[in-house]
Amino acid sequence: MSIRHGIFALIICSIWGVNFTVMKIGLMQMDPYLFGFLRFSLVFLLLLPWLKIVPGMMIKLFLLGNLIGGFQFALVFLAMDMTNHVSAMSVVVQLNIPITLIMAHFFLFERMSYWRTSGVLISFLGVLIITLEPEILEEGIVIVIVIGATTMYSIGVIMMRKMASINVFQTQAWVAFFSIPIFLIMTLIFESGQVEQIFNIDIIGILMVLYTSILASIVGYGGINYLLKLYPVTLISPFMVSVPIFATIGSVIFLDETLSVKFILGALVTLVGLGIIHYRDWQLKRHLKVIINEGA
Repeated sequence: MSIRHGIFALIICSIWGVNFTVMKIGLMQMDPYLFGFLRFSLVFLLLLPWLKIVPGMMIKLFLLGNLIGGFQFALVFLAMDMTNHVSAMSVVVQLNIPITLIMAHFFLFERMSYWRTSGVLISFLGVLIITLEPEILEEGIVIVIVIGATTMYSIGVIMMRKMASINVFQTQAWVAFFSIPIFLIMTLIFESGQVEQIFNIDIIGILMVLYTSILASIVGYGGINYLLKLYPVTLISPFMVSVPIFATIGSVIFLDETLSVKFILGALVTLVGLGIIHYRDWQLKRHLKVIINEGA
């Protein structure tokens, strides 16, 4: 990978990491479902040119939009609104990687090697260490919500592997389209004072909505898709380990969070587990490439 593309990958990871802090700051001015409605409405408007019918894929796009768009992000926004430990939740979210591997093993029949299994177990151990922190343990319901959202995302990843032919912006446009009604219904049922919140939002709140919509959604996913067209997944995925690092830096700087020894230990153990998963995949891919080149 070129240095330029490596830096670009890190920039995307920093955008996604800081996005946890951005959501928390935005939620100080508006309710979670209203925030989600504004985010996906803006994404939809910006990606409207890509909203085109995909023959034979509309049911899958509908299910995907509801799963990783509406309901998954509804849980994410709710959890970010409830938690006082954004850095910890950003690490718990990384469970989507081992959960996806487990689902791929059972539903896509992808083999779980010794190394992958070890990485998965170590990742779960790291999250367990973090959740045993007394202050975080008090937010048990938030952890359950985040794990639920993460599981939904993992199911969505399995679905998207069978929808690789669809343009990423086209997928995002339809996800936004199907997510808007979900957030609209939920904000009307569970929240109130939406008009007042919108009119009272200040420049910081506006910037938070713009950040989550344009940078986190469009630039982030569009950028990763661009890199995946140039490089294999096994070369891109190791960069994802840096997301909770950037999230922790953001929460410490902008939310004045303090990091306990137990959190640091748990985060490091989780990152080691994710690193084992990613490194082994990269090693196997590199070994296979050498064999192919020698055979040629």
